[in-house]
Formats: sequence, C-alpha cells, structure tokens
Amino acid sequence: MIAMTRRGARFLVFFAVLAALGCAKRSAKTTPGPDVADELVNAGCYDCLLEARTEYERRALKSAAATVRLFEVDLLLALREKELAIDPTETLDRAGSLVPKLSKVPAEQVLSMVKVLPSDATGRRGLPPTATVQEELKATIAALDASAFSGVFKSYLKLSIQCGRMAVDALPLEDAPLLTYRRAVCENPIRVDPLRGVRKSVPRFIETSFFLGRAAMASFFRTDGREARELFEEAYARFSNSSSIAFDLGNLYQAANECRRAETLFSRALELRPAHEEARLGRTICRTYLLRNEEAIADATVLIDRSESASNRGEGFYWRAWNRRHLKQTELARSDIDRARTLRYNARVMTLAGQIEYDQREYDKARQDLESARDMEATQCEARWYLALVEYAVEAWAPAANAFASSATCYDILVKDSEAKRAQMAGRNDVSEEFRTRQLAGFDAAIAEDSVQRSASELNAAINYGRAGDLSNATTYMKLAAVDPQRRTAVEDLRQVLGVPRW
Repeated sequence: MIAMTRRGARFLVFFAVLAALGCAKRSAKTTPGPDVADELVNAGCYDCLLEARTEYERRALKSAAATVRLFEVDLLLALREKELAIDPTETLDRAGSLVPKLSKVPAEQVLSMVKVLPSDATGRRGLPPTATVQEELKATIAALDASAFSGVFKSYLKLSIQCGRMAVDALPLEDAPLLTYRRAVCENPIRVDPLRGVRKSVPRFIETSFFLGRAAMASFFRTDGREARELFEEAYARFSNSSSIAFDLGNLYQAANECRRAETLFSRALELRPAHEEARLGRTICRTYLLRNEEAIADATVLIDRSESASNRGEGFYWRAWNRRHLKQTELARSDIDRARTLRYNARVMTLAGQIEYDQREYDKARQDLESARDMEATQCEARWYLALVEYAVEAWAPAANAFASSATCYDILVKDSEAKRAQMAGRNDVSEEFRTRQLAGFDAAIAEDSVQRSASELNAAINYGRAGDLSNATTYMKLAAVDPQRRTAVEDLRQVLGVPRW
C-alpha cells in the first residue's frame, strides 16, 4: 500500500474529476439522434405537422433557423388545407406574420405562390395549361430551387405547383411519407398502393382515407360501396371542416339512394363553401325526392341566380320547374322549363316540358316536345305515357291506343330490366347483406311501380282500340291487362261493353 499525504489525495480527486469531465465532453460529440420536429415534418400527416409547428414555435423564440422552419410548416399546413378544401386563411395569416422576420429567404414570394394555388373543389383535375403558362411555372420552380428553404419543403411545394399541370421532376427525399403522399394524389388515377403504404407507416395520416375513398369510388357501381363509404366516413370524422370530403361523402350516399344522409352532408359542404355549385345541385335533387319542394326551389334559385355562365344553371331551371309543377304553380313551371330547354336539350327536359304543356292544354306543343323526348331516349316511358294522354285529350282514339300500347311496351322493358338486375343482385356474394337487402327492396319497388304503369297502359290501349273499332287489338290488350289482378274487374266491364267473347 502506498501512503499519501492529504495534498496527494486532493490531487488524485482533482485528476479523477478532470477525467470524468473529459469523458463527458467526448461523449457529447457523438452523433445526435433524429430531430423530432424534422421527423414529424417528414412523416407528413396533418396532425404531425401541427405538432411540428408547436415544436418550432418554441424554438423560434431563440433561433432564426427555427423561424424559417416554422414558416415552412405553416405553408405545408396551408397546402394540406387546400388539398382537403379546408379554409386556409388563418394558417396563411400565421405564415404571413413571420415574413418580416425572414430576411434570408424569399418568404414573400413563396407565400404568394402558396396563396395562388387552387383549393380542391370537387376532385376534378383541370387540363394541362398552355405552353406559355408551363414556361412561367418552370421559371417559378427555378426560383424556388435557388432559395435557401429546406429540401423537403421545396420538393413538396414543387409537387403542389406541378400537380396536374406538367411532368413532375425527380425529387430528393423520395422515401419521406410527406412526399410519397403528395406524389400519389397528383396522379390520375390516384396511386393506391403508395397511399396505403403511407397510411401503414404513419397511422395518423388520416387524410389518406379521403383520397383512397376517391379511388374506391371508381368501383362503386360494381360493389356495395362499403369500402368508399368507410374511408370517407373516417376522413370526415377527422376533417368535418372539409367541404370536399362532405360533398364526396354526400355524393356517395345520393348514388346509393340515401338522400336524407346526403342532404345533411350537402348542407355541411354549403355551410363551409356557399358557392359549392355541385353541392347545391345535389341538395336540390335530394330535397326534391324528399318532397321538400319549397326548399328545393330555393336551392334551384340560387343556382340560377349565381351567374349567367354557371354550369348548372340549366339544371337549376329544370329542378325548379319540376318542383313548381308539383306545387301546381304551372305558369312559373312553364317559364322555367322554357329557359331550361335553351341550356339543357335532352329527353328529361323535353319530357317535363311536354308534361307542363299538357297541364296547360297546349296539346300540339306538348305532342311535339314529347315526341322529341321519345325519339331521344327509347326508354323515356313517361314521354310515351303523356303522348297517349295528349291523343286521348283530343279524342284521337287510334293514335291514343297506339301510344298507350307503345307505353306498355316501354314499361315492360323497364320491368324486365329491373327483374334481371334483381336476380343478379340476389346471387352476388361480394356485397354485405344489408346492402343486398336495401338494393332488392329498391328493385322490388321499381318493378311494382313500372308494372302498375304497364297494366294501366295496356288497359287504356284496350279502351282506345275499342273506341276506334279495332276489337282485335282491344282483345289483345284486355288479355294483357287482366294479368294484373287489380285490372280484372275493369277488363271484364270493358269486355261486356265491347261485346267481346270471354277468352
């Protein structure tokens, strides 16, 4: 054992402390782990970006570099809000408040770029711009490339600028979920597998469900629509402030003949974006089928008054005419349908025009429009029925009989078509039982309604053939009408009146 003085012991302690400090100092030089805020940005989900913003706000109090990152995150959030049709005003204002603090980056120019990028309205992509506009876009992207913003931010903004307009260049950080997501939703059709990969790697990336729902809509009419509905519902639960998600979900419910739910969603879309023309039209149609006629008229009027060049103005006149006719506002309905035909010339419009003219006893005009509707669309059975009523009204018995016979044939085609589709639905094993039950009930209702119209047409054909003295055809159509138990008493009375032998 070595004996030492107190002074020697103090020196040993001193050197031991130095050694410990030296080790601590050397360990501080080891490579730091990933920056939490940067990782959140690369993950890319909306909620991730919100968390990243909170972190950068804390750092920005002491760091100019963090202020730049905060500005970038605000703009990424604003871009995401635009992609989802969420009002980005508040987020853009936050970004704008940082501009005076950012002298080393072209903050004002980049903020202007983000402001002019369009928000999603209904999911439609525009046609590529002219060559001149493409050159302007390329110049804008070149200026962005020369700036000192982070690579991931520049890549995302470039994708947003180019999306749907021009080919997207190769970009850094391709494996970042943030960029994988943006590239996937820029493609047409939407790239499903990369989006699913993003959602798997970042479970909080709920907005992917919105775009996956849009992709699933492509197969909506071949399935029960459950996949698209569940995806949209998940997205709507998180982003109920998105007019596009509300509209797309409403559109899905309307396509499934669930107008009560659809009407609520269209109303939400309009609350968020009052000028959403497609949502206004969707709500007009749903309110029509729900027999909320005055409200439907109010919505149609907004469509009409919005602009002389509004794309759905013709639909507005049509549906206002339909509801006004239902409320027996015949003169107003006639004025609307006359305007509608100048904007939408199709079988549906011409049929309603003929019906309103029939109501007004303008039989020659009604005949002309109903014949046009019939010739445009072979299965426009209402046009054939009303043509028969026109001929009956002017006591043209043989033409009326022929028109009712034509109507019966038309409704028979509809019945057989619904029966075939019902049988197909009953045999499917790729849909939920709830959906199958609902669809079968819909087909049953259509078959019952069209069957009633068919037998009514057959009976009226028989009556008018009898009046025209054509007993052979009268007998043929009496036999057909008698298949319907509800017509048998009337058929027997007609048989006795005409003196036709019992068959």
